[in-house]
Amino acid sequence: MYSNPSVNILLSVYNGEKYLTAQLDSLLAQTYKNITIYIRDDGSADNSRSILKMYIQKNLSLQDIRVVLLENEGNRNLGYMESFWTLLREADPADYYAFCDQDDFWLPEKVERGVRALEREDAALPLLYSSSFTYCDENLTFRGNAPAMKVPITFKDVLFYTPAFGFTIMINHTLRDLALAASSLADIPHDGWCQKIAASMGKFLYDPAQTAKYRRHHSTVTYAGDGKIKMIGKWLKNDILGIGLSEYRFVLQRFYEEYGDRLGEEERTYLDIFREQPVNLKIYWKRVFFPWRLRPSIGGEMALRGCFLGNR
Repeated sequence: MYSNPSVNILLSVYNGEKYLTAQLDSLLAQTYKNITIYIRDDGSADNSRSILKMYIQKNLSLQDIRVVLLENEGNRNLGYMESFWTLLREADPADYYAFCDQDDFWLPEKVERGVRALEREDAALPLLYSSSFTYCDENLTFRGNAPAMKVPITFKDVLFYTPAFGFTIMINHTLRDLALAASSLADIPHDGWCQKIAASMGKFLYDPAQTAKYRRHHSTVTYAGDGKIKMIGKWLKNDILGIGLSEYRFVLQRFYEEYGDRLGEEERTYLDIFREQPVNLKIYWKRVFFPWRLRPSIGGEMALRGCFLGNR
């Protein structure tokens, strides 16, 4: 049996009028009720903000769950990274925080399963919980199962790969404070940063239960939302040509600057091998012959190793 910890759901919205009501319905239907939904509209040009205000006024008095719309003076568009960091920073303190996208659909026990799992762990550690999900089309028709993660998930597993999608993640207050303690979070994806903190300094929990429907459509702001041709093009550009590695190295360098003195020897060694470019011959060979897998797929691993071999 567990206590009744508080959970903040952090929902960033941008031009989400088409699917927003369905997602809000799924949040309000959660079996776990000690929830506050914090919403930030990131400068939408459609009717998202009007829908949010009308929806809150219509449903709030009927629900156990509290809904808060954060102010956005000037209707500024910050982009998804800064918008989620703003939500995490401005929401009132809670025991746990769950990131939420505007166009998915959460199954009723999603939050409850996360709370149950996290309550079994040491709250003094930075904890991250992630559950599985199903792929769906824009009408939420089933299209496939998410691949299972291989556990345990350690720091090397999150250096050049982000195992958990943002909408599957719930973190504890300790991790939240560590993340927000960074001197700057500019151009830092919230999901990957939190996973690096948990995998290096705390615990990364994986639940194979499918707790959400991930809606894939042409306007989704992820690789998975693009068509196959665009996905292949991005893969060739970022993985084969190595252009995307500069983004990984930027994040790894920033992670080292913020938390290097907190990390264990093994984690610091990994960062010393991969965070800088160009490299000397010693580091070059350590990269090329790094003895462990860095990505789960064979194609992704081969592309990464090819970039290392070409010193990209």
